[in-house]
Amino acid sequence: MATFKPSWLLYGATGYTGRLVAAAASARGHNVILAGRDSASLGKLAAELGVSFRVFDMAERNTIDKGMSGVRLVLNCAGPFSLTASTLAQASLRTGAHYLDIAGEIADHRVLQRLDERAREAGVMLLPGVGFGILPSDCLALFLKEKLPDAVTLTLAFCAGVSASHGTLATLLESLQQSGFVRRNGQLVAAEPASESRTIDFGPGGEKRAVLFPWRADVLSAGLSTEIPHIQSYAAVPVVLRLILKNRSRFESGFLRTLLQRWVARVPDGPKPAARSKRKSWLYGEVVNEIGTRVRAVVEGPDPYDFTVLAALAAVERSLSGQMPDGFATPAQLLGSAPLSTLPGVSVRVLS
Repeated sequence: MATFKPSWLLYGATGYTGRLVAAAASARGHNVILAGRDSASLGKLAAELGVSFRVFDMAERNTIDKGMSGVRLVLNCAGPFSLTASTLAQASLRTGAHYLDIAGEIADHRVLQRLDERAREAGVMLLPGVGFGILPSDCLALFLKEKLPDAVTLTLAFCAGVSASHGTLATLLESLQQSGFVRRNGQLVAAEPASESRTIDFGPGGEKRAVLFPWRADVLSAGLSTEIPHIQSYAAVPVVLRLILKNRSRFESGFLRTLLQRWVARVPDGPKPAARSKRKSWLYGEVVNEIGTRVRAVVEGPDPYDFTVLAALAAVERSLSGQMPDGFATPAQLLGSAPLSTLPGVSVRVLS
């Protein structure tokens, strides 16, 4: 007798990350339905993978609801998430589908957090950040909290190599015009990017110079997952990006922004499979309690895109099993710290 597999929707399936997720989901035997705006591209990919597809955009409420009908959940891989996350999340509340995405920016997470009460009433989970951007750092935050339960400060940082993809740069371009935050005394407080820097030991990834990167949503998610009152997030980014961050006001408009936009437009969507196979990613976490006891740990994983596929499908599979909270949730609230030791190619080590 065949086992019933609930259907779920992958929106943004023909983008770079969406294609990787679609292929992996199909290979695992998921009952995944591809979705997006481009009928021709969706049809071609669906035929290659032997799955079904639906075509709809963000323009009409009834069309979106029809496109999401009958599915258990939707995973949104269609950035920029400022244009898709709220719309699809609200459609989830109407159709009863749980909502997940791979957004890594705090602005996008805060928009969904405001829907928490409505989601609880609807019995729907809203879970942003299930890609590399947030899931492993949120799980790392919980891992460290378990090691030092009375921690009062948490520092997070990520390192994903010397280059940046088109999607990463496009998100950065959008973020330059938005506020960033750190967590102080349990509250989000505005912070300027690259206003602080430090050398961080990424273990096997070596020591890297990192700058404050206050757009990352792990400041919000880790606060909810651990209740640690003081949190800040750093990024070890290429030198050119550090310069842009330190002078972001010059790139908010005008000639320099135009130049930046042209540069971003020429950057490839993502690396080739051979390049991804050689690339690693690292996340650093450090907690300190009131008497100065410190615990540090590093997560090593595959290329950020491959990490996103692993993380997102782990979140999808747990959600499809029915073991999930209602309302706005964080990756660690769904999965605990387990992904740091159970995802293929991912490991966590406590530093001495």
